[in-house]
Amino acid sequence: MSAGAVRVGRGVTVVGVAGLVVLAGGWLLLDAGSLRTAVVWAAVAALAGCVVALTGTVLRAGRVTPARGYELALDAARAPAPGTGTALPAVLHGSRWPWARVTAVALAVPTVLVLFCTLGAGTPDRGAVAGRIADADFVIKELPVVAVGGVERAGSSSRASSEADYTVRLPAPHGGAGVPATFRAEVHRGVRQVGDTLPVAYVPQRPDLGAVGADTRSAVEAQLAGRTLPYGTAAVAGVLWGVAALAAFCVGTAVTGPPRGGRRVGKDWTALRATVAGVAEHVERPTGDDAGTGADTGTDAGTGADAGAGSGSRSRSGKGSARYACLMLHTGTGDVPLRLAASHRRAAPLLTGAAGWLLWKPAGPRGKAPADFVADDGWQLPGRLPAAEAARIAAARTPDAFTVDTARHTRLLELGSHWARTVPAGVLLGAAVSVVAAGALVLPVDGGWRAWTAVAGAVAPLLCWMITGLFGAPRATTPAAPVEAGPAA
Repeated sequence: MSAGAVRVGRGVTVVGVAGLVVLAGGWLLLDAGSLRTAVVWAAVAALAGCVVALTGTVLRAGRVTPARGYELALDAARAPAPGTGTALPAVLHGSRWPWARVTAVALAVPTVLVLFCTLGAGTPDRGAVAGRIADADFVIKELPVVAVGGVERAGSSSRASSEADYTVRLPAPHGGAGVPATFRAEVHRGVRQVGDTLPVAYVPQRPDLGAVGADTRSAVEAQLAGRTLPYGTAAVAGVLWGVAALAAFCVGTAVTGPPRGGRRVGKDWTALRATVAGVAEHVERPTGDDAGTGADTGTDAGTGADAGAGSGSRSRSGKGSARYACLMLHTGTGDVPLRLAASHRRAAPLLTGAAGWLLWKPAGPRGKAPADFVADDGWQLPGRLPAAEAARIAAARTPDAFTVDTARHTRLLELGSHWARTVPAGVLLGAAVSVVAAGALVLPVDGGWRAWTAVAGAVAPLLCWMITGLFGAPRATTPAAPVEAGPAA
């Protein structure tokens, strides 16, 4: 069941985010019709399937604490110990899923906001009159208003948006008196008066089909096409959504580093014998700092947590320095920090004391170099090594000699891969409410309830997170091992 939970988590990561993107994009960009109906309902079904899959995983395998999830990942990656000082594997595993999970979460949040804003504000169907006109040879012309009724203002100001029933006279096909036609339209500023003009769509040869109008021509065209939002509004929403997607990609890369493919270990790699000492705070100073080009490491006394991540200070040169938690490794060149795409506070008690090889391929002078810790008992832990540390090691001593054994194989230790078993019932309930709300909003039924349903769908997961805590877990039944931290390098 351990492997099944990992597969479910990966499937939900891909299918869930894809479902959100397809549902939001289909509702925002497609015209009314069978294609949009099929796309949005397929996306809703995919999201419902993700909730059902997560619920089934928790019910069958049992919910565990996040710390226990890390233990399960370590147990699955262990192999019989081949002995201290063993040769390195010829090929290292790729590591893409940590980046995918972080990027998926960063993309899902703005997508949910865009989705429910457009679901609540958009018109679910173009209506019978607009459908009949769109299927005929219609024209859009500016026609004067001859009567106004049923005014509803969005606010008390005279310039507030309003909805009203507007009556115009459509030109008769064979001359004579015009044919009156009434339609309901939304005006963004105030109320149009008798004598004002509005863009109106109608069929010149069939005035009996009625008319549709709005305060702008683009809004009339969108109504005829059955688009949920006018073209201009949809374009703005699409641009903002695109910016959010780019930001999500950058967040995932900044937190976990770029996704890695499989790599072959060569003679140009650097390798050090290392032992995991615990978790400590690392201070990464900018290049050219008065304190030197290297980096300092220090311990967060008494906590050993991730509290230092993301903080910084100012150096004497005016440049900022970054502080973040790292897994500290004892090596022959001193303590070396390894940044993980996981909670160092939870990982350190499990990994402390493990011996193996820290290896990486020398890269440029900036950023963090992709590095891996290959333990003697058969698991490979991906991480990142600060470039300043790599430069310090290169200048301090000759790296340890190593050999490569093509027959040796390791298992990738993907901390956090069992997240599907850590989801609390409250979060699952909130996700189910959101899916039901999205399904109700894609129905071709209009009304004032849509705005409140959209708010409920967007807020339900957040409320559950506030109540139960995101991926919250009950108190562990077994105490965790104490976290040790090595001395500063």
